[in-house]
Amino acid sequence: MPTGAQAQKRAERSEAQERDTHLKQVADHTLNFLGETANTARAQLESETAHRPGDAGVFAAMNTLTTERAARNLAGINHDLVRELSQLAQEPAIARLILQDDDGKDQIYFIARAGTLPGRSGGAPLASYRSPIGRLAALRVGSDADVQMPKGVRNYELRERATLHPKLESQGWDSPNTVVHSAGYRPLTVVSLRQLLGPLAPEGADFLQALIDESNAEGNVLQGIRRGVLTKMGLRDQPLLDQIQDNIFRMPLDTRLVVLGPPGTGKTTTLIKRLGQKLDHQYLDADEQRTVNNTVAGADRHAQSWMMFTPTELLKQYVKEAFALEEIAASDERIKTWSDYRRELARNRLGIWRTEANNGPFVFRPALDAFQRATLSRQIAWFEDFESAQDGDFWKELGAHAERLVQSSDQNTVRIGKRLAAIVARRNDSLADRFIAIANLGEEVQALANSLRSVTDDKLRSALGQMFRQDAGLLNRLMTFVGTLDDAVEDIDDLDGDEDEDNRKPADRGAAIEACIRAVRAQARAAASGRALQKSTRHGRLVEFLGGKILPPDELKAVGGNLQVQTAARRFLNPLRRYVSGIPRRYRRFRRERQAEGRWYKKEGFVPADISALETDAILLAMLNAARGLMRDIRIARDIEQGPYGILQTVQNLFRTQIVVDEATDFSPIQLACMKGLCDPTANSFFACGDFNQRITSWGTRSADELKWVMPDVRFEPINISYRHSQQLNELAHRIALLSDQAAKKTELPEDVVNDGVRPVLIKGLADLGALAEWLATRIGEIEKVTGSMPSIAVLVNDEDQVVPLAGALDTALAERSIRAVACTRGQSVGQDNDVRVFDIQHIKGLEFEAVFFVGVDELAERMPDLFDKYLYVGTTRAATFLGVTLNGPALPRAIASLESLFQQRWIP
Repeated sequence: MPTGAQAQKRAERSEAQERDTHLKQVADHTLNFLGETANTARAQLESETAHRPGDAGVFAAMNTLTTERAARNLAGINHDLVRELSQLAQEPAIARLILQDDDGKDQIYFIARAGTLPGRSGGAPLASYRSPIGRLAALRVGSDADVQMPKGVRNYELRERATLHPKLESQGWDSPNTVVHSAGYRPLTVVSLRQLLGPLAPEGADFLQALIDESNAEGNVLQGIRRGVLTKMGLRDQPLLDQIQDNIFRMPLDTRLVVLGPPGTGKTTTLIKRLGQKLDHQYLDADEQRTVNNTVAGADRHAQSWMMFTPTELLKQYVKEAFALEEIAASDERIKTWSDYRRELARNRLGIWRTEANNGPFVFRPALDAFQRATLSRQIAWFEDFESAQDGDFWKELGAHAERLVQSSDQNTVRIGKRLAAIVARRNDSLADRFIAIANLGEEVQALANSLRSVTDDKLRSALGQMFRQDAGLLNRLMTFVGTLDDAVEDIDDLDGDEDEDNRKPADRGAAIEACIRAVRAQARAAASGRALQKSTRHGRLVEFLGGKILPPDELKAVGGNLQVQTAARRFLNPLRRYVSGIPRRYRRFRRERQAEGRWYKKEGFVPADISALETDAILLAMLNAARGLMRDIRIARDIEQGPYGILQTVQNLFRTQIVVDEATDFSPIQLACMKGLCDPTANSFFACGDFNQRITSWGTRSADELKWVMPDVRFEPINISYRHSQQLNELAHRIALLSDQAAKKTELPEDVVNDGVRPVLIKGLADLGALAEWLATRIGEIEKVTGSMPSIAVLVNDEDQVVPLAGALDTALAERSIRAVACTRGQSVGQDNDVRVFDIQHIKGLEFEAVFFVGVDELAERMPDLFDKYLYVGTTRAATFLGVTLNGPALPRAIASLESLFQQRWIP
């Protein structure tokens, strides 16, 4: 009679045989499906590209007003179909599911990354991961969910999932490192599905080859999930999301959402997959489709109406590669760094920065340090102070202009002035109500301004004409002189009611004469106010050039009084445009006043025309807020294309149906609010991800409260399972996080994944460049021996000036190992996949490598004490398995001295 141990072994052998039989069935079915699907996709792709119905002639019978949109829609459909077929020909499926419906019947489904085969019939169904049925792929095995199917809601339980990685090889399709998770046993990693089906050796093959094949088969099925070695630089491809990520991915389009989590938790992957699903019109539910139809872009331009922001150019490039895997067309027009898009808005769209083509009030100085030290940590209060002050200044000025009209000796002017003053005083009314009320008086105000201007223009032109008649060479000298005034000091108080019409490009006679007329107007207004025109200003220098006395004093003062009334009247011609477009100039006044008060700004170090990046962001946000607030009024929104509201159309053209932000905590609250301001108001779709522990900018967002200031109705979704780190590096990351956040929660590692790794290595006193390069080369050699190949490796330094010297020395040290080191200056991606890359640490947010070396950590602690813990956290968490840390001096910085026990000296004794 068999003993208990023998019975147990027999049961284990029987279970193993049953398991192996099942795995072979899975392999056979899967590989046949991959081959058939890829062949069908290729055949349809060839047919589609050969006979694409893109000719607009098919719309000959349609209304000409709808033909262009219909043709554009059909072209988009054809393009999407070709892209989906191309993807399926290369990657037929990413998962195989066994689902049990509520009748107890099993059904096999294959899941594709994005698209499906049109008109496909027979065999196992193929569904897109973006579809309702696709969400079952993210469930835990044994869990169930209700799914909206064409014939109604059905309940399915996930009985088995095989995660696939299709690869076409010389012998046919295979799926390396397939993870099979069944309700009957723990997850298994199958190194090769094709190998499960047995060798393809011909009959009569030698006995030795059979022994080799048998040995290989024994190591083909492994217990647990094996972490793949990263062989290339970039973002880890994650075809399927986990259940938490998947729930986030499928939230409604009109959600304001921030995903917070530590490195390696798939935040960016979730963001990209969500964007892909929300761009795919066929997978939007009825409510989402109605929302899309009501956006500025509408349904026909929905696929192009999105924008993503990343903090660095390097991350932008690798995010674009991830988009390509998800079949998302992502041009440079849609993925941007904020610094690039700020330039587009401030220079070309909203006239904040001065150019040859506009009279913007500021010159951008990227290195300008205008703020007191405490301002960056209180930037929300600073912005709110500015926004309130500029609004108050606008209405105070408008009230003064109305009062000037009331004080006129002309009764018609007084009557108009009183009506305008009453409107300005209605502070309880909305902005829209007041601007609409002023616009209703527009014809009367225009007639008044025209009559006043005709009088002054005649006098000024007559006086200047007489000067030019008396001096025939004056005009040519004037044209030359005006060209020297580009750098003249500009006093805002000298600017008249037509300052926004001054393009400051007096390249011909007419423009030079107009510059003179504006200068004499400024002189006349100054005389009427009882003050002298400042000689250092543009207008003052022009008047001095003309001799100073263009009109007699009494006549000049009378013209000035007329101009003041005229200016007051003109302020009420399209005040809405002045309210929005005048914000940059009102900021200049605000800064001057607060600087004099000793608030927010340094006392000196910059001139009035200089502006920094964060100041530009504040002006952009104020302009976006003002425009969006006005467009919320249905009366203004309805007539937005009309002249009085043209500035609002400029802002409306910036709206995108979806805004997504990667590494959000590296952006300031004001920058994030600007990005939120670009959301189409109908969809109001904003999705960001980040980690407060990874904030490596002094101006970055520091807390959830700051994010709530950006979006009061924001929804936070935490994720805490890291798919990047080994157990050893996960422990180190947690200990570093505790330095700045004593309540930091330890990151979880995924169940059933083999997370064992190696301890990081540390060396002290390695300041010499040559010795450092040799040490790095030796450790890199150890990594190649352990992994059996050359994985992705990055070396991080503390300053851009260190990148090229270290890369050169390391390249020499690695030459005997046939490995190349390359300098990635300014974060540029260069080199091949098996090269060792050297970066300044500030450029590598969001990326991961199999191995990372962090050079001169003690030097970093001295140079950046305020952000040292953040940089240390970011740098060390770029590594998946191997981490090396070097010190210039003899000891770890005091703040991290307690971490030394987590390190060793080398990986191979």
